[in-house]
Amino acid sequence: MDNYLRADISVSAIQHNIGVVQGLLSSGGLCPVVKANAYGHGIDQVLGVLGSAADMLAVATGTEAMRLRESGWERPVLIFATAAAAKAEELIELIVSDVTLTVTSLDELSLLAEAAGKAHRPAGVHIKIDTGMNRSGVSAGQAAQLVSAARESEQVNLTGIYTHFACADDADKTSTLGQFRRFMRTVDECGGRSGLTLHAANSAATIDLPETHLDMVRTGLALYGYQPGENLRNVLPLKPSLRLTGPLVQIKDVRAGSATGYGLTYTFARDARVGLVPVGYADGYPRSLSNVASMRVRGCDCPVRGRVSMDQTVIEITDVPDAAIGDEVEIISPDPSAPNNASNLARLAGTIPYEILSRLGTNRIKRVIVD
Repeated sequence: MDNYLRADISVSAIQHNIGVVQGLLSSGGLCPVVKANAYGHGIDQVLGVLGSAADMLAVATGTEAMRLRESGWERPVLIFATAAAAKAEELIELIVSDVTLTVTSLDELSLLAEAAGKAHRPAGVHIKIDTGMNRSGVSAGQAAQLVSAARESEQVNLTGIYTHFACADDADKTSTLGQFRRFMRTVDECGGRSGLTLHAANSAATIDLPETHLDMVRTGLALYGYQPGENLRNVLPLKPSLRLTGPLVQIKDVRAGSATGYGLTYTFARDARVGLVPVGYADGYPRSLSNVASMRVRGCDCPVRGRVSMDQTVIEITDVPDAAIGDEVEIISPDPSAPNNASNLARLAGTIPYEILSRLGTNRIKRVIVD
């Protein structure tokens, strides 16, 4: 049986977004971020179009990296997760598969050196420096020691150094520029950039801070068609590339005063007509959209009524009198002005479009490439 839910992934939209981003780069390479199944778009669906423009692809885990290799991607892959996150046999497999690993400590470097010995080839490494986000990365004060050890190791091939910005999507760039200056100063203290790929810019910095582009930018959300923040100085003409739809599977009439959903959280003020859509929080449609979001039926915005369930959501279709079972329901729209666009849904849910899109990881969604 076919999946109820369908995500149309627009190749032309992604190609357009790639062109927009590349137009910002005076030099340096492009590293599309394809973690979380390409932000919910489907790595198998977007690999061809993103890969054609990529100097490197970035993922979060070894499993994601190996999926790229199994899909035929032969060019560089960077894993953001540190080497300590993988088991010894996984490290060996990744090294043999020529995947670049992130290192943030001497202990991780030792783990990689041991695995590289068993793999009978050096491990490709990028070192991540924590310049103020206080999440992952070697501290700036300890970076020189780690870089020196990596350069001296015969089991490690150090090819890059990078950092990550905490606030690049803020209108005030003071913190981000401070991180950038700290990064460049630390690179100098580590012996300079010769022979290394330096990278720091995420989507927001790619858009707003050209001075941070360095040798490569790591662009994620922008390539899929969304501004990575609402406070950026520059607004790009991006095209959202995903459209999520499902069918109306049941229609019924309810009387004024009736309520719907778990907890009966919505009471109808009038006699109404409702439709059932087979999508819920198990599919990545957030429960926080209960009673606040809408979906489109025959061009009409139909409000979500009651709580979003695990697999089902009720919408009111009173104002679409010709709606019928089997009609297409647009759950997420690629139209930036639509109330059910991912950015607008994110505002309603109190989150960011990254979460709305990346949660669409379920295999109950059939992804289809369209023009």
